[in-house]
Amino acid sequence: MKSNMALLVLSWQTACLYHEKEVEQLLPGATSATQAESDELDKIHDEVTPEVDWDDFNDIYASFSSAKARTDACVEVVNRESREFKQKVLDCMTRIAAASREEDNLDNISPDERRYIEEVRAALGLR
Repeated sequence: MKSNMALLVLSWQTACLYHEKEVEQLLPGATSATQAESDELDKIHDEVTPEVDWDDFNDIYASFSSAKARTDACVEVVNRESREFKQKVLDCMTRIAAASREEDNLDNISPDERRYIEEVRAALGLR
């Protein structure tokens, strides 16, 4: 997996975290990700990772047995990159988290999303 693919996967993993309450409409067939998050992923793709093929993304995302395995693999890839790239990954994850309102949080970022972003931040050696 290439680093830009890992960036996109970690961003979407943030959107797919389970929340107790969804305030916005979910994507059809989704248990957590909202339309707003999907739209934000499209923007991130267009702005940051335009060379990533959506079919490849879907195949890679689905190839992992768990969210933890997916996150670990992505962190391993991103850890080979510069501090600036690592920060870009966290910025994109935060963009996805803030794209829709879950659990009535005023800043739109749920506690689960905030925890996940902080876990990835620590795994990338950024504090």
